[in-house]
Amino acid sequence: MPTPRAIATFPAERLHPLSVGGRPAIEAFPQIAAHLRRARGADHAALFAEPMADRDRGVVDWYASGEGAAMRLDDLPADARATAQARLDRLVAEVEAEAAALQASATESDRLLGQALATALRVPDRSFVRVVDGRPVLVGWAHEENGRSIGPEALRRPIERAPGRMPILFPAVADRAGWWRRFWLALGLLLAALLLLLLLILWWDPWRWFALPAPVCLPDPRGLIALEERRQEEDRTLALRADLARLARQVGEARLACPPIPAAGLSPRAEVRPPEPPRPNPDAERARREGAREGNTQIILAWDDVNDLDLAIICPDGTRIYFENRRACGAELDVDMNVAGGTRPISRAPVENVTWAAEPAPGNYRIEVTHYGRNPGGPQVSPFRVTIRRPGQPDRVLRGEAGAGQTVVVGTVRLP
Repeated sequence: MPTPRAIATFPAERLHPLSVGGRPAIEAFPQIAAHLRRARGADHAALFAEPMADRDRGVVDWYASGEGAAMRLDDLPADARATAQARLDRLVAEVEAEAAALQASATESDRLLGQALATALRVPDRSFVRVVDGRPVLVGWAHEENGRSIGPEALRRPIERAPGRMPILFPAVADRAGWWRRFWLALGLLLAALLLLLLLILWWDPWRWFALPAPVCLPDPRGLIALEERRQEEDRTLALRADLARLARQVGEARLACPPIPAAGLSPRAEVRPPEPPRPNPDAERARREGAREGNTQIILAWDDVNDLDLAIICPDGTRIYFENRRACGAELDVDMNVAGGTRPISRAPVENVTWAAEPAPGNYRIEVTHYGRNPGGPQVSPFRVTIRRPGQPDRVLRGEAGAGQTVVVGTVRLP
């Protein structure tokens, strides 16, 4: 599978995201791409570039697969532009039909996905249509610029109108008036033209003299300081846990290296009890029963109902590990349960498992859980647990809950 690459980058303050259900529509990209790939095909899912926000640079990168240069549709030669436009017309019409079908569904999650899909077909203007290897790709979708955006009707090929009747031109009548009358007439026409030009500038505002600045939300510096202190405390806690695990391992190795010392002063009937073994993790036992591998590092998602939840890991290089891309950055998703129509039966004790066979590449790994679908008999909201297992360290368990169609960012873990 070709590696996605950035084909466009825009400053975050330039574009304003469009919302669906109180959330930006671009947050539904995993659900949109997965549904289009299942319902229509890979070409329909590839119509939308994947957005990746880089807060450090203050930009949003748009990723798509392909080897060729990403050209604007209107900058292509006539033949290539006509071919790409025809393909864009077909894809936009079929995606628009799929959005209408979802919005007419009786399921709330389908209607919400249909609204997000219809919103994704809106871009600020036609310059946001790129062509990669002859395939049209939308960047900046579900956004508007200066309060303006265009929809499917403007993305399709413009309708050519039949030429009207040619006007009949009559020969000009010679002006017999004096030169001063012609002078005043020309002056009046010039003043009228200047007035029309001024009114056009005021209405069109090409230099944005009268455009209102976009509202800016300035965070409270005290909140930023508190967040930084919390991050430092979390890093310190993780470091202390690693030191405790290392010291415990050293103490255990030292005890194994020394012979047992008989207890002095104990009666013959006295008995020294061995230390209690660590309690097993029920979610890890559940994953082991489903055939999950443990490896060097293991992340387990577990929940207790029949709904379809999906585990996703975003690597430091931006690669996503999920059910559509099971192998990336040295890890593998080897257990995926409660998929409607899948090979595994629907279970009330499901798990999903991501394993690194070797030491992971150093960096921050973001963990996300998506409520992909509600199966019959499942609740509206599914509580879940995410277990992070590392050699020589106690299991770390994170808890949360996700509603229908919702993606929850569980947290970020630094590995190794």
